[in-house]
Amino acid sequence: MTRIIIPQFDVNLVDVTVTHWRKQPGERVETGECLAELTTDKAVYELESPAAGTLLAVYATEKSVVPTGFIVGLIGEPGEEDPAIAADNEALMTAYRGPAAAPTPVRDRPARVRATPRVRRIAQEKGLDLAEIQAATGAEIIDETVLETYLASRS
Repeated sequence: MTRIIIPQFDVNLVDVTVTHWRKQPGERVETGECLAELTTDKAVYELESPAAGTLLAVYATEKSVVPTGFIVGLIGEPGEEDPAIAADNEALMTAYRGPAAAPTPVRDRPARVRATPRVRRIAQEKGLDLAEIQAATGAEIIDETVLETYLASRS
């Protein structure tokens, strides 16, 4: 039994597209016979049979993109199986896709309170919290009028 593996045609080649299968499962193939056409960003390649026998299975459909090293088919005698192929391909696809990106935590930044310099000085002298004043009044910018209204509502 022989696995049909996507070769690395080029040093920078990461993946290929299985363009067209010339042979179908159940058909007899000879060593060196073209099994499928593969397309990359730069070229079209023929995937040749690594052994003679019967094409037992195809693990990549036409138009699918697979990484180099992916097992796209199996050649052997009718009835033979290789149960490890699914696990091998899954491990390869997981490595090809990379680890799932961890969500970036959203940092809570304190909202910047907009206030005039004089109001900031008065608030500091009286020990007032500008964020509390803004929340209580709903004002975008705290000026002296807003501050006076807030202080009047507290007394």
